[in-house]
Amino acid sequence: MNEHTFKEKILVFSKGINIDLIKKFVVFDEISSTNIKAKELAQDGEGEGTVVIARIQKSGRGRFERVWESPDGGLYLSIILKPDVSPDKTTLLPLVAALAVSTTIRKYGLSAAIKWPNDVRVNKKKIAGILLESEVIENQLCYVILGIGVNLNIDVNLFSKELKDAVTSLSHELHVTVDYHKFLEDMLSALDTYYTMFINGEFDRIISEWKTLSDTLDRRVKIVTSSDEILGNAYDVDSSGFLLVVTDSGKHKKIMSGDCLYFSEL
Repeated sequence: MNEHTFKEKILVFSKGINIDLIKKFVVFDEISSTNIKAKELAQDGEGEGTVVIARIQKSGRGRFERVWESPDGGLYLSIILKPDVSPDKTTLLPLVAALAVSTTIRKYGLSAAIKWPNDVRVNKKKIAGILLESEVIENQLCYVILGIGVNLNIDVNLFSKELKDAVTSLSHELHVTVDYHKFLEDMLSALDTYYTMFINGEFDRIISEWKTLSDTLDRRVKIVTSSDEILGNAYDVDSSGFLLVVTDSGKHKKIMSGDCLYFSEL
């Protein structure tokens, strides 16, 4: 996508969509991180439904402060959310986003699957990731920043040597260029649908639909947390979206956060 026309095309696109959740686009050709910018805007009082979107991220962020490589051709955005819910319910928002992304990818005939906690994969390779950040003051949720990155029209050879064998893109899988704006509209529409479920308290429905698209459950896994490694079988997620694992010693563990590795792919 031509860098000189990216902002103009997004602003034209934004005038033609009718999605309740989406109120405003803040557009950059290049930015350090859409999540960082969205957080700054939220702290300055920017409202729900503001989307920060960029053609390229120079310092894209993943979970645990990792770098999210963000070359030209990807879809990189962060959305400000201000749901009127208890802060503990925000742990379901990565499931909401993963459902929106994976169902959109599936419209292209690809069997997108969700890997706990927040990766979307095609043919066992990562095609999209989600980063959730929030601020809570005195048990009141101030805002949530929902970051989404999708490898849309990226030549996988542009990724670093460490990532090439682990990632893919829509264009690589389909062998055609994907219409950026069509994908963006479809994904935002799907996000609006699932976010409405979330706002309406349809948490069980979200979890149920997530389970149908997850490739994590009923697998032997290794979970790496900040303080531990857990080996066992992933058998469910609870009402908060936390992964439930029965360890090799027979203990049942609830995993709130960590890296999930599949033994069959190690």
